[in-house]
Amino acid sequence: MRKHLHASERDNWGVSGRRIPMVALLLETSREFGRGVIRGINNYSKAHGPWNFYINPGDISPKLPPSNLWHFDAIIGRITAHRTLTEALARKVPIVFLGYGPYKGPIYVRSDSNAVCEMAFKYLSNRGFSRFGYCGLNTEWGRERSTRFGTYVKKAGKELHNFVYNARNGNSLELQLCEWLAALPKPIGLMAQDDLFAKAVIDMCRLAGVEVPQHVAVLGVDNDELVCNLSTPALSSISVNAERIGFEAGRALDSLFIGKSPRALSLVKPIGVVSRQSTDTIGADDPIVAGALQFIRQHAMEPIGVSDLLQYLLVSRRTLEMRFEKIVGRSPRKEIERIRLSTAQDLLINTDMKISAVSDKAGFASVQYLHQVFQRQLGQTPSEFRVANRSFVR
Repeated sequence: MRKHLHASERDNWGVSGRRIPMVALLLETSREFGRGVIRGINNYSKAHGPWNFYINPGDISPKLPPSNLWHFDAIIGRITAHRTLTEALARKVPIVFLGYGPYKGPIYVRSDSNAVCEMAFKYLSNRGFSRFGYCGLNTEWGRERSTRFGTYVKKAGKELHNFVYNARNGNSLELQLCEWLAALPKPIGLMAQDDLFAKAVIDMCRLAGVEVPQHVAVLGVDNDELVCNLSTPALSSISVNAERIGFEAGRALDSLFIGKSPRALSLVKPIGVVSRQSTDTIGADDPIVAGALQFIRQHAMEPIGVSDLLQYLLVSRRTLEMRFEKIVGRSPRKEIERIRLSTAQDLLINTDMKISAVSDKAGFASVQYLHQVFQRQLGQTPSEFRVANRSFVR
Protein backbone atom coordinates (compact mmCIF):
# COMPACT_ATOMS: atom_id res chain seq x y z
CA MET A 1 0.00 0.00 0.00
CA ARG A 2 1.19 3.57 -0.66
CA LYS A 3 2.79 5.72 2.00
CA HIS A 4 2.40 9.48 2.48
CA LEU A 5 -0.69 9.77 0.33
CA HIS A 6 -2.21 13.14 -0.57
CA ALA A 7 -5.25 14.01 1.52
CA SER A 8 -7.43 13.33 -1.51
CA GLU A 9 -5.93 9.87 -2.06
CA ARG A 10 -6.36 8.35 1.39
CA ASP A 11 -9.96 7.29 0.78
CA ASN A 12 -9.68 6.64 -2.96
CA TRP A 13 -9.53 2.87 -2.78
CA GLY A 14 -12.68 0.80 -3.17
CA VAL A 15 -13.40 -2.47 -1.38
CA SER A 16 -12.25 -4.41 -4.46
CA GLY A 17 -8.85 -2.74 -4.33
CA ARG A 18 -9.62 -0.67 -7.45
CA ARG A 19 -8.60 2.96 -7.17
CA ILE A 20 -11.50 5.40 -7.39
CA PRO A 21 -10.70 8.53 -9.49
CA MET A 22 -10.81 11.93 -7.78
CA VAL A 23 -12.51 14.56 -9.95
CA ALA A 24 -12.38 18.29 -9.15
CA LEU A 25 -15.61 20.16 -9.95
CA LEU A 26 -14.95 23.83 -10.65
CA LEU A 27 -18.55 24.95 -10.91
CA GLU A 28 -20.66 27.56 -9.19
CA THR A 29 -22.90 26.16 -6.47
CA SER A 30 -24.64 29.49 -5.85
CA ARG A 31 -26.69 29.21 -9.05
CA GLU A 32 -29.09 26.61 -10.32
CA PHE A 33 -27.15 26.05 -13.55
CA GLY A 34 -23.99 24.98 -11.71
CA ARG A 35 -25.93 22.85 -9.24
CA GLY A 36 -27.79 21.18 -12.11
CA VAL A 37 -24.54 20.36 -13.92
CA ILE A 38 -23.13 18.88 -10.71
CA ARG A 39 -26.23 16.71 -10.28
CA GLY A 40 -25.81 15.45 -13.83
CA ILE A 41 -22.13 14.60 -13.28
CA ASN A 42 -23.04 12.75 -10.09
CA ASN A 43 -25.77 10.85 -11.94
CA TYR A 44 -23.18 9.71 -14.49
CA SER A 45 -20.80 8.69 -11.70
CA LYS A 46 -23.50 6.58 -10.04
CA ALA A 47 -24.27 4.82 -13.30
CA HIS A 48 -20.73 4.38 -14.66
CA GLY A 49 -18.28 5.19 -11.83
CA PRO A 50 -17.90 5.51 -9.00
CA TRP A 51 -15.86 8.70 -8.78
CA ASN A 52 -14.92 10.81 -5.80
CA PHE A 53 -15.38 14.58 -6.02
CA TYR A 54 -13.70 17.72 -4.75
CA ILE A 55 -15.91 20.79 -4.67
CA ASN A 56 -15.47 24.19 -3.07
CA PRO A 57 -18.90 25.89 -2.77
CA GLY A 58 -19.03 29.38 -4.24
CA ASP A 59 -19.89 31.59 -7.19
CA ILE A 60 -18.65 31.62 -10.80
CA SER A 61 -14.88 31.89 -10.09
CA PRO A 62 -13.97 28.63 -8.29
CA LYS A 63 -10.34 27.97 -7.35
CA LEU A 64 -8.18 24.86 -7.10
CA PRO A 65 -6.69 23.97 -3.71
CA PRO A 66 -2.89 23.65 -3.28
CA SER A 67 -1.36 20.76 -5.25
CA ASN A 68 0.65 19.62 -2.21
CA LEU A 69 -2.63 18.82 -0.43
CA TRP A 70 -4.88 17.53 -3.20
CA HIS A 71 -4.20 15.16 -6.07
CA PHE A 72 -6.77 15.10 -8.89
CA ASP A 73 -7.23 12.60 -11.68
CA ALA A 74 -9.43 14.97 -13.69
CA ILE A 75 -11.20 18.34 -13.70
CA ILE A 76 -14.64 19.36 -14.95
CA GLY A 77 -15.59 23.01 -14.86
CA ARG A 78 -16.25 26.50 -16.17
CA ILE A 79 -13.02 28.42 -15.56
CA THR A 80 -13.12 32.19 -16.02
CA ALA A 81 -9.86 33.29 -14.33
CA HIS A 82 -6.51 33.05 -16.17
CA ARG A 83 -4.69 32.09 -12.97
CA THR A 84 -7.03 29.17 -12.27
CA LEU A 85 -6.71 28.02 -15.88
CA THR A 86 -2.89 28.05 -15.62
CA GLU A 87 -3.04 26.02 -12.40
CA ALA A 88 -5.50 23.53 -13.93
CA LEU A 89 -3.38 22.96 -17.03
CA ALA A 90 -0.28 22.51 -14.83
CA ARG A 91 -1.91 19.50 -13.17
CA LYS A 92 -1.61 17.65 -16.51
CA VAL A 93 -4.82 15.68 -16.02
CA PRO A 94 -7.84 15.22 -18.30
CA ILE A 95 -10.01 18.36 -18.26
CA VAL A 96 -13.56 18.85 -19.52
CA PHE A 97 -14.26 22.55 -19.95
CA LEU A 98 -17.84 23.69 -20.37
CA GLY A 99 -17.14 26.80 -22.41
CA TYR A 100 -16.89 30.59 -21.94
CA GLY A 101 -13.54 31.64 -20.54
CA PRO A 102 -9.84 32.00 -21.42
CA TYR A 103 -9.40 28.31 -22.32
CA LYS A 104 -8.77 27.84 -26.06
CA GLY A 105 -8.63 24.04 -26.22
CA PRO A 106 -11.39 21.59 -27.20
CA ILE A 107 -14.84 21.98 -25.67
CA TYR A 108 -16.71 18.68 -25.51
CA VAL A 109 -20.10 19.76 -24.18
CA ARG A 110 -22.03 22.97 -23.59
CA SER A 111 -25.51 24.47 -23.67
CA ASP A 112 -26.85 25.17 -27.16
CA SER A 113 -27.09 28.97 -27.03
CA ASN A 114 -28.57 29.15 -30.52
CA ALA A 115 -31.42 26.84 -29.52
CA VAL A 116 -31.94 28.83 -26.29
CA CYS A 117 -32.29 32.10 -28.21
CA GLU A 118 -34.51 30.56 -30.88
CA MET A 119 -36.77 29.21 -28.13
CA ALA A 120 -36.89 32.63 -26.45
CA PHE A 121 -37.82 34.40 -29.67
CA LYS A 122 -40.49 31.87 -30.62
CA TYR A 123 -41.98 31.91 -27.14
CA LEU A 124 -42.32 35.71 -27.09
CA SER A 125 -43.39 35.84 -30.72
CA ASN A 126 -46.11 33.27 -30.05
CA ARG A 127 -47.55 35.70 -27.53
CA GLY A 128 -48.13 38.17 -30.32
CA PHE A 129 -45.20 40.57 -29.76
CA SER A 130 -43.82 42.50 -32.71
CA ARG A 131 -41.23 44.39 -30.62
CA PHE A 132 -38.40 42.61 -28.85
CA GLY A 133 -35.67 43.58 -26.43
CA TYR A 134 -32.51 41.96 -25.11
CA CYS A 135 -30.46 42.94 -22.09
CA GLY A 136 -27.35 41.48 -20.50
CA LEU A 137 -23.76 42.19 -19.57
CA ASN A 138 -20.76 42.57 -21.85
CA THR A 139 -19.48 39.03 -21.27
CA GLU A 140 -18.64 36.45 -23.91
CA TRP A 141 -21.79 34.45 -23.34
CA GLY A 142 -23.90 37.60 -22.85
CA ARG A 143 -22.73 38.91 -26.23
CA GLU A 144 -23.36 35.55 -27.89
CA ARG A 145 -26.93 35.39 -26.66
CA SER A 146 -27.51 39.00 -27.69
CA THR A 147 -26.26 38.28 -31.22
CA ARG A 148 -28.18 35.06 -31.67
CA PHE A 149 -31.45 36.43 -30.28
CA GLY A 150 -31.06 39.51 -32.49
CA THR A 151 -30.54 37.30 -35.53
CA TYR A 152 -33.92 35.63 -35.06
CA VAL A 153 -35.69 38.95 -34.45
CA LYS A 154 -34.18 40.59 -37.54
CA LYS A 155 -34.78 37.53 -39.71
CA ALA A 156 -38.47 37.79 -38.87
CA GLY A 157 -38.43 41.47 -39.80
CA LYS A 158 -39.35 42.56 -36.27
CA GLU A 159 -38.27 45.53 -34.17
CA LEU A 160 -35.24 44.97 -31.86
CA HIS A 161 -33.99 47.02 -28.90
CA ASN A 162 -30.72 46.14 -27.15
CA PHE A 163 -29.60 47.36 -23.75
CA VAL A 164 -25.93 48.41 -23.80
CA TYR A 165 -24.36 49.35 -20.47
CA ASN A 166 -21.97 52.32 -20.72
CA ALA A 167 -19.50 52.25 -17.81
CA ARG A 168 -18.33 55.80 -18.67
CA ASN A 169 -21.84 57.23 -18.44
CA GLY A 170 -21.43 58.03 -14.76
CA ASN A 171 -24.74 56.42 -13.87
CA SER A 172 -24.99 52.98 -12.28
CA LEU A 173 -26.01 49.89 -14.23
CA GLU A 174 -29.36 49.91 -12.43
CA LEU A 175 -30.09 53.55 -13.29
CA GLN A 176 -29.15 53.10 -16.95
CA LEU A 177 -31.34 49.99 -17.14
CA CYS A 178 -34.21 51.88 -15.49
CA GLU A 179 -33.96 54.73 -18.03
CA TRP A 180 -33.75 52.29 -20.95
CA LEU A 181 -36.84 50.37 -19.82
CA ALA A 182 -38.85 53.58 -19.36
CA ALA A 183 -38.00 54.72 -22.91
CA LEU A 184 -38.85 51.44 -24.66
CA PRO A 185 -41.88 51.33 -26.99
CA LYS A 186 -44.63 49.21 -25.45
CA PRO A 187 -45.73 46.47 -25.37
CA ILE A 188 -42.47 44.56 -25.82
CA GLY A 189 -41.19 41.03 -25.20
CA LEU A 190 -37.79 41.02 -23.52
CA MET A 191 -35.15 38.30 -23.13
CA ALA A 192 -32.53 38.69 -20.39
CA GLN A 193 -29.21 36.86 -20.43
CA ASP A 194 -30.11 34.84 -17.30
CA ASP A 195 -32.51 34.77 -14.39
CA LEU A 196 -30.53 37.12 -12.15
CA PHE A 197 -30.46 39.81 -14.83
CA ALA A 198 -34.15 39.19 -15.59
CA LYS A 199 -35.00 39.76 -11.94
CA ALA A 200 -33.04 43.02 -12.07
CA VAL A 201 -35.12 44.02 -15.11
CA ILE A 202 -38.35 43.36 -13.20
CA ASP A 203 -37.07 45.37 -10.22
CA MET A 204 -36.09 48.31 -12.44
CA CYS A 205 -39.44 48.18 -14.23
CA ARG A 206 -41.09 48.70 -10.86
CA LEU A 207 -38.90 51.75 -10.17
CA ALA A 208 -39.58 53.12 -13.67
CA GLY A 209 -43.36 52.70 -13.35
CA VAL A 210 -43.39 50.09 -16.14
CA GLU A 211 -45.89 47.26 -15.64
CA VAL A 212 -44.77 43.63 -16.00
CA PRO A 213 -46.07 41.82 -17.98
CA GLN A 214 -48.61 44.27 -19.45
CA HIS A 215 -45.96 46.68 -20.81
CA VAL A 216 -42.83 44.48 -20.74
CA ALA A 217 -42.96 40.68 -20.73
CA VAL A 218 -39.73 39.40 -19.18
CA LEU A 219 -38.12 36.02 -19.92
CA GLY A 220 -35.02 34.70 -18.14
CA VAL A 221 -32.70 31.73 -18.72
CA ASP A 222 -31.71 28.83 -16.39
CA ASN A 223 -35.00 28.38 -14.51
CA ASP A 224 -33.42 28.99 -11.12
CA GLU A 225 -36.57 28.45 -9.07
CA LEU A 226 -35.31 30.44 -6.09
CA VAL A 227 -34.64 33.53 -8.22
CA CYS A 228 -37.75 33.05 -10.37
CA ASN A 229 -40.08 32.84 -7.39
CA LEU A 230 -38.40 35.70 -5.51
CA SER A 231 -39.35 37.97 -8.42
CA THR A 232 -42.63 39.90 -8.33
CA PRO A 233 -44.28 38.92 -10.58
CA ALA A 234 -42.75 35.41 -10.71
CA LEU A 235 -40.26 35.07 -13.57
CA SER A 236 -40.77 32.90 -16.66
CA SER A 237 -37.55 31.18 -17.66
CA ILE A 238 -35.96 28.73 -20.10
CA SER A 239 -34.86 25.44 -18.55
CA VAL A 240 -31.50 24.72 -20.20
CA ASN A 241 -31.24 21.06 -19.13
CA ALA A 242 -28.18 21.55 -16.92
CA GLU A 243 -28.36 17.98 -15.62
CA ARG A 244 -28.02 16.65 -19.17
CA ILE A 245 -25.00 18.94 -19.69
CA GLY A 246 -23.41 17.44 -16.57
CA PHE A 247 -24.22 13.89 -17.66
CA GLU A 248 -22.63 14.50 -21.08
CA ALA A 249 -19.59 16.08 -19.38
CA GLY A 250 -19.23 12.87 -17.36
CA ARG A 251 -19.46 10.83 -20.54
CA ALA A 252 -16.74 12.96 -22.17
CA LEU A 253 -14.47 12.53 -19.15
CA ASP A 254 -14.98 8.77 -19.19
CA SER A 255 -13.67 8.74 -22.77
CA LEU A 256 -10.60 10.74 -21.73
CA PHE A 257 -9.94 8.31 -18.87
CA ILE A 258 -9.52 5.45 -21.34
CA GLY A 259 -7.41 7.50 -23.75
CA LYS A 260 -10.07 8.22 -26.36
CA SER A 261 -11.06 11.60 -27.72
CA PRO A 262 -14.73 12.30 -27.02
CA ARG A 263 -17.09 12.62 -29.93
CA ALA A 264 -17.60 16.00 -31.55
CA LEU A 265 -18.96 18.87 -29.46
CA SER A 266 -22.23 17.91 -27.77
CA LEU A 267 -24.64 20.86 -27.80
CA VAL A 268 -27.38 20.23 -25.24
CA LYS A 269 -30.70 21.73 -26.24
CA PRO A 270 -32.96 23.43 -23.68
CA ILE A 271 -35.96 21.56 -22.31
CA GLY A 272 -38.46 24.37 -22.70
CA VAL A 273 -39.93 27.50 -21.16
CA VAL A 274 -41.38 27.36 -17.66
CA SER A 275 -44.14 29.98 -17.86
CA ARG A 276 -44.90 32.17 -14.86
CA GLN A 277 -46.57 35.54 -14.37
CA SER A 278 -43.84 37.72 -15.95
CA THR A 279 -44.98 36.68 -19.46
CA ASP A 280 -48.65 36.04 -18.77
CA THR A 281 -49.94 38.49 -21.35
CA ILE A 282 -50.73 38.88 -25.04
CA GLY A 283 -48.56 41.38 -26.89
CA ALA A 284 -50.65 41.75 -30.05
CA ASP A 285 -51.98 45.25 -30.75
CA ASP A 286 -54.86 43.82 -32.82
CA PRO A 287 -57.80 43.09 -30.43
CA ILE A 288 -59.13 40.25 -32.61
CA VAL A 289 -55.76 38.49 -32.72
CA ALA A 290 -55.19 39.12 -29.00
CA GLY A 291 -58.59 37.64 -28.22
CA ALA A 292 -57.93 34.63 -30.44
CA LEU A 293 -54.55 33.95 -28.80
CA GLN A 294 -56.06 34.24 -25.34
CA PHE A 295 -58.92 31.86 -26.21
CA ILE A 296 -56.51 29.31 -27.71
CA ARG A 297 -54.26 29.37 -24.63
CA GLN A 298 -57.22 28.80 -22.34
CA HIS A 299 -58.92 26.04 -24.36
CA ALA A 300 -56.31 24.35 -26.62
CA MET A 301 -56.38 21.13 -24.56
CA GLU A 302 -60.15 20.91 -25.13
CA PRO A 303 -61.74 19.62 -28.37
CA ILE A 304 -61.90 23.06 -30.02
CA GLY A 305 -61.47 24.13 -33.61
CA VAL A 306 -61.46 27.33 -35.66
CA SER A 307 -65.28 27.37 -35.65
CA ASP A 308 -65.21 27.83 -31.86
CA LEU A 309 -62.93 30.85 -32.30
CA LEU A 310 -65.27 32.38 -34.84
CA GLN A 311 -68.25 31.93 -32.53
CA TYR A 312 -66.32 33.48 -29.62
CA LEU A 313 -64.96 36.47 -31.59
CA LEU A 314 -68.01 37.04 -33.85
CA VAL A 315 -65.89 37.62 -36.96
CA SER A 316 -65.67 35.94 -40.37
CA ARG A 317 -63.16 33.14 -41.00
CA ARG A 318 -61.42 35.23 -43.67
CA THR A 319 -61.01 38.24 -41.34
CA LEU A 320 -59.63 36.10 -38.52
CA GLU A 321 -57.23 34.11 -40.67
CA MET A 322 -55.87 37.13 -42.55
CA ARG A 323 -55.21 39.18 -39.41
CA PHE A 324 -53.93 36.19 -37.42
CA GLU A 325 -51.55 35.13 -40.18
CA LYS A 326 -50.22 38.68 -40.55
CA ILE A 327 -49.32 39.05 -36.87
CA VAL A 328 -48.59 35.49 -35.68
CA GLY A 329 -47.23 34.09 -38.94
CA ARG A 330 -49.45 31.00 -39.11
CA SER A 331 -53.11 30.06 -39.16
CA PRO A 332 -55.28 29.70 -36.02
CA ARG A 333 -55.49 25.94 -36.67
CA LYS A 334 -51.69 25.68 -36.71
CA GLU A 335 -51.50 27.69 -33.48
CA ILE A 336 -53.87 25.25 -31.74
CA GLU A 337 -51.70 22.37 -32.96
CA ARG A 338 -48.53 24.14 -31.78
CA ILE A 339 -49.91 24.63 -28.26
CA ARG A 340 -50.93 20.97 -28.08
CA LEU A 341 -47.54 19.82 -29.35
CA SER A 342 -45.74 22.00 -26.79
CA THR A 343 -47.92 20.59 -24.00
CA ALA A 344 -47.22 17.02 -25.13
CA GLN A 345 -43.47 17.71 -25.22
CA ASP A 346 -43.54 19.03 -21.67
CA LEU A 347 -45.48 16.01 -20.42
CA LEU A 348 -43.14 13.56 -22.15
CA ILE A 349 -40.06 15.16 -20.61
CA ASN A 350 -41.31 15.87 -17.12
CA THR A 351 -43.73 13.01 -16.38
CA ASP A 352 -43.88 9.23 -16.80
CA MET A 353 -47.38 9.34 -18.30
CA LYS A 354 -48.13 6.77 -20.99
CA ILE A 355 -48.22 8.06 -24.57
CA SER A 356 -51.99 7.55 -24.73
CA ALA A 357 -52.47 9.62 -21.57
CA VAL A 358 -50.20 12.35 -22.95
CA SER A 359 -52.30 12.44 -26.13
CA ASP A 360 -55.53 12.89 -24.16
CA LYS A 361 -54.09 15.46 -21.76
CA ALA A 362 -52.61 17.59 -24.57
CA GLY A 363 -55.90 17.67 -26.49
CA PHE A 364 -55.06 15.43 -29.46
CA ALA A 365 -57.97 13.59 -31.06
CA SER A 366 -56.07 10.28 -31.07
CA VAL A 367 -52.69 8.71 -30.37
CA GLN A 368 -52.27 8.21 -34.11
CA TYR A 369 -52.68 11.93 -34.74
CA LEU A 370 -50.18 12.68 -31.96
CA HIS A 371 -47.64 10.47 -33.75
CA GLN A 372 -48.36 12.18 -37.07
CA VAL A 373 -47.75 15.64 -35.62
CA PHE A 374 -44.50 14.58 -33.90
CA GLN A 375 -43.18 12.98 -37.08
CA ARG A 376 -44.16 15.97 -39.22
CA GLN A 377 -42.91 18.69 -36.87
CA LEU A 378 -39.96 17.01 -35.13
CA GLY A 379 -39.03 13.99 -37.25
CA GLN A 380 -39.38 11.75 -34.17
CA THR A 381 -41.96 9.56 -32.52
CA PRO A 382 -43.16 10.67 -29.06
CA SER A 383 -41.12 7.85 -27.48
CA GLU A 384 -37.97 8.88 -29.35
CA PHE A 385 -38.48 12.49 -28.27
CA ARG A 386 -38.85 11.42 -24.61
CA VAL A 387 -35.60 9.42 -24.62
CA ALA A 388 -33.64 12.16 -26.41
CA ASN A 389 -34.71 14.95 -24.07
CA ARG A 390 -34.74 13.45 -20.59
CA SER A 391 -32.16 15.14 -18.34
CA PHE A 392 -30.80 11.80 -17.07
CA VAL A 393 -29.88 9.24 -19.72
CA ARG A 394 -27.87 6.02 -19.51
